[in-house]
Amino acid sequence: MPARKTPVKAENGTRGKVVAEVEEVMEEVEEMEEIELSSDEEVEDDEVALIVLKRPPVTERIVEEVEITEDIEITGTGSGGVNLKEKKGFVKEYIESEGLAMILSKDYGLVLFHLGSVWIDSTQHDLSTTRKKLPPGTEVSFYDRTFKGEEYKDLSDDKVIHQAVAVWTGETRPDAVLKKISDEENKKKLEDQRSTFMLYLRGEVFLRAAFVRVKGEVAGYLNDHMGIIEYKDEKDKKINIFFHTDDVKLFKKDIREYKKPAKSLLPVGCVVSVDARRVHVVGVKNIEYQAIVVIAGFWPVTPHPTLMPGGQGSIAPSYEMPKGTYTFYYMELALEGKLARKVQEFKDCLTRSRGQINYDWNNVQYIQSKEQFVNWKRQFGAFKRGRNQRRPENSKREVLDTFRAGEAIEEDIKDEKTKVTQKTISERTWYTPEAWEHGGLRIKEEVKDEMEEGLEGSAAKRVKMERKK
Repeated sequence: MPARKTPVKAENGTRGKVVAEVEEVMEEVEEMEEIELSSDEEVEDDEVALIVLKRPPVTERIVEEVEITEDIEITGTGSGGVNLKEKKGFVKEYIESEGLAMILSKDYGLVLFHLGSVWIDSTQHDLSTTRKKLPPGTEVSFYDRTFKGEEYKDLSDDKVIHQAVAVWTGETRPDAVLKKISDEENKKKLEDQRSTFMLYLRGEVFLRAAFVRVKGEVAGYLNDHMGIIEYKDEKDKKINIFFHTDDVKLFKKDIREYKKPAKSLLPVGCVVSVDARRVHVVGVKNIEYQAIVVIAGFWPVTPHPTLMPGGQGSIAPSYEMPKGTYTFYYMELALEGKLARKVQEFKDCLTRSRGQINYDWNNVQYIQSKEQFVNWKRQFGAFKRGRNQRRPENSKREVLDTFRAGEAIEEDIKDEKTKVTQKTISERTWYTPEAWEHGGLRIKEEVKDEMEEGLEGSAAKRVKMERKK
């Protein structure tokens, strides 16, 4: 059939103006033969209905974002990287006035730290204020670094040293901790502090404890502040140890806190535990040891010496000592000067008696029987702990005050490297079971498999794990 031509005119509708040009556009329209569809002849009784589909409903899902941190080096042991596993311990001992000190963790052993790396309730103070707010025995949390090598063989058989890079009190870690420990200047300070500690160790400036937690009995008092303790060694030889009342711990407290005379609080005949050093007092016979600490009643967590390999050895019958020669040391540098002044006081006391021990029995209390000993303990609440908490007789204790290696668990390191956050996402999609009743779509299983295979090969830095709310 030939094509039919239809003229189309373009008009200018403006009144009073002359049409400049009219262009006739010819549009060719081809007429096609009609095509009959098979459905046209079918009889359909049902009425045609138009179904209006609504938008899919709003669904919410919780997304966990696991972010891998790379700004801080994380390691287990041996490489000197920061271990971001939060650890617990308590302040064991101050080494010097400049800020070096020790933490004891029951699980990880001794950890070196400096007051400059301490936060008190999220605030950093000057060294003097921090030390006042952080007395020995205070519980702390910390991050540490571990160093291993031959240079640390004098510290432990494992040849390791742990050093805290951040220490804080309170339940919450301060926000500034991570930034501080990654600072290069701070890392240099930590290295210098570690080197200073090793100089002290090689210079043999720490105080040796010849006796550690040996059992003795108060023999008598020379005056209101000084007395003698008798200790029998394994050969039943009697050894005299002189002590000062300032060094007495009575049921975990300093004896002066009770505000009563030591002669009445610590009776003659009372059994005590003693740490002592060997001394030579000119003009005095039969007294070769000075008490570093005297403990009556339960043992406090501090003070306590540190065990290291080598040295002249220590006698510590209450502990399971390792094989070989090991020595306990007190690390406080000022301790020897304090003890030396008490030695001089002891010499002055005996000068009047020409070196002879003469006991002062004025206002002295005595323990002469087991019943009296039990009554003495009861006045300090010694039996409130219960029988189930009492240590068996003659049982030896494990030595905790040592430098020792702590192996990192692979799962712990994995947790340390990730930061997990949660957020709720609201969305509309046809690809959910909630939308199926409205005509929602389902993904075929083979398509799901292909998607999962693609995700497994992805090297995305942020991994999203989704779960329905």
